[in-house]
Amino acid sequence: MVSTNVVTNGGNGTPPQPMAPKKPTPPSFALRARNFAAKSLRFGSTVVGIAVAANVASHIYELNQVDTFFGGNNTDSSSDKEGAQSDDKSKGKSKKSVLVLPFSNLKVVERRSGDFDDLKRLGPDRDKQPTIVLEAKELVKIIHTAASDPNITALHADFGEGMRFPCGLGHMEEIRNAIRVFNESHRRHRDPNTNHNPVFAMQRNGDPKQSYAFGHSFQWNEYFLASSFTHVHLQSRGALHLFGVTASNIFLRSALEKYGIKAHVFKHGDYKTAPNMFTEDKYSKPHLEAVKSMTASLNNTMFSCIEKARDLSFDSVMRKSMFDYGSLSAANGADLGLIDAMFPVDPLLSLLYANKEVAAGGKEKVEDGKDLIKAKKAKLEEIFGLNKSFDKFVATEQVSLVKYHEMMKKKAKLEERRKYFTKLAESSTAASLILSTIGLAPREAKLLPSKVEKVAVVTVDGSIGSSLSYEIIESLRKIRTDDDVKCLVLRVNSPGGSVTSSEAILEELKILEKPIICSMSNYAASGGYYISTSCEKMFANPTTITGSIGVFGIKLDASKWAKDYGIRTDYYPHGSHAASLNPLVPLTPRTKGNITRLIAGHYDYFKNIVANGRSMSVDEVEQVAQGRVWTGEQAKEVGLVDRLGGLDRAVSYAKSTHTKSESVDVEYWPRKKGFWDFISGKESLAGIISEAVALVKNSSDETDSIVHLFNEMSELKFAERPHFMLTMDEKTALDLILGRD
Repeated sequence: MVSTNVVTNGGNGTPPQPMAPKKPTPPSFALRARNFAAKSLRFGSTVVGIAVAANVASHIYELNQVDTFFGGNNTDSSSDKEGAQSDDKSKGKSKKSVLVLPFSNLKVVERRSGDFDDLKRLGPDRDKQPTIVLEAKELVKIIHTAASDPNITALHADFGEGMRFPCGLGHMEEIRNAIRVFNESHRRHRDPNTNHNPVFAMQRNGDPKQSYAFGHSFQWNEYFLASSFTHVHLQSRGALHLFGVTASNIFLRSALEKYGIKAHVFKHGDYKTAPNMFTEDKYSKPHLEAVKSMTASLNNTMFSCIEKARDLSFDSVMRKSMFDYGSLSAANGADLGLIDAMFPVDPLLSLLYANKEVAAGGKEKVEDGKDLIKAKKAKLEEIFGLNKSFDKFVATEQVSLVKYHEMMKKKAKLEERRKYFTKLAESSTAASLILSTIGLAPREAKLLPSKVEKVAVVTVDGSIGSSLSYEIIESLRKIRTDDDVKCLVLRVNSPGGSVTSSEAILEELKILEKPIICSMSNYAASGGYYISTSCEKMFANPTTITGSIGVFGIKLDASKWAKDYGIRTDYYPHGSHAASLNPLVPLTPRTKGNITRLIAGHYDYFKNIVANGRSMSVDEVEQVAQGRVWTGEQAKEVGLVDRLGGLDRAVSYAKSTHTKSESVDVEYWPRKKGFWDFISGKESLAGIISEAVALVKNSSDETDSIVHLFNEMSELKFAERPHFMLTMDEKTALDLILGRD
């Protein structure tokens, strides 16, 4: 018999049960954690590896893309050897391109808030010709880059039926100077952005580059810009409307009286004319004198620039005759030397097509026995009646302004990455070997300095109110704590604004403890000049509007309006001035005395800071103050600015005077908004919709402000606060009164 092991239950009759197998012991928490960490580490390493590989691949792709676009002239080669090979390859791949500047659809601004302007094209007009928005300094840099780019052989400006967006004269001067640098790119410029005769250090090989401007017609300001091109062409039936600079002002006195509103203005300086819109029906004698002086100076400056660019010489009689004659036909313009040729259409595309065929066909014979080049030239002459303007036009393809700008930005980003990889390679031999092997860092390179000297450019753009002053002050405080910033360039493009906001910016500048250089753009007047008084050097363009050293205050009195409509108001002040700012309370002698005293104090202080900043006596300042505006050229003569020139010249001065290293970074403040700022701030979709609605109204900013003023009147929304202003601009005054700063 075979015996088996069974489990009994104490003899109680329960059937025997087999023994249960042993359960495995579960792993401890520590072991599970180690396993999870190991898997996570392997997964993380894979992800990091993929990300690094993608980043490297993206960098190499963009590097090749930029190198191809610029024809092998990209300076970001990973090594000297590779750079030499790139140069050898590019010798046979030189392009001949023309850079097209679409001024008919180009909006030049001082500062963009962010890089999301293209999103504004998502409205109902997205299929129409899109607007290109560029900062003035961006456009200048593009033209300077094209001047040194051997692939760009010409510029072509398309003015179309006119510039849709007004461009400030200060901006135009800086663009003109950049075009002059392009025209003279066969020479090397020491000081490229100035209206004076250029100083040449050495000759370059090659012929001068050509630049062309074509338009269906030209207004005075448009022709001022177009005349800087080597060749100016006009549509055959087009006209030159060269009427000179015109100043226009709106006067609201009668309209305010009609509604029972009276504006009590307190000012120092007969030439402080911004508040005249509230108190006058026409130009006062000082106002008219100031307008005549300003427009005469601007016209003389612009005429002199045109004559110099076109190699003309008109006496004062001829200038006046041109202004008085009216519109000049294309034939008139050609006879006077103002244009070079008349064409029925823009000949650019036909010329490009002909040059491309010539480049492809060479000297092949055609049916009439002439070679291809002569045949194409004869055909173009038959269509356009071409003269010598296009003898040196050799471009075979065109490059859009948007594309060229995009590639420049990519190139700049690649340069920043190259600096980063170079610093990373300097950290260890292994990193240097790996990065140089895959072409992300040079094998042999000069060590980058651990600290780079900087010049900070702070742009004050627009009316100076609480919002703008807050933004500027925040930027200045960050710059003050950055020891690498050796100098500040204060770029001012403002007609002025609030006294308190201007004072807040000035006081912040005083404690900056860094040298400050001022660069004036289109405007730097009143409050714009006020904040500039702390600068050691002031640069202005000849057409900059500056000065306006004066202060005014306004007390609006709507008591008659309220009485006419049966509105009564009662109040109990705990003092003589408690209700003095209420628009329904009439002006009292005490209020008048109080405001007069405040305005006098502000004006005296304004004169004192100008006297200290410009090394003048208060009496000398009084002679050029009194609220009078000056052009940049006039301001230099009376001692209110130091030198003539644009932003590039001011930055160049800051670098040469206050930095020691050869390589200096230039930072621009306030910083442009990022994506999250865009979707959450004023540049959001709601902001875009509001802007579109404003465009649909098709009204000017000044007219819109006036309409808003009367809307505020009807709803009793007067701001009960004092309006003490440093501005020469009527629209700014309206906006400050309405609290729209």
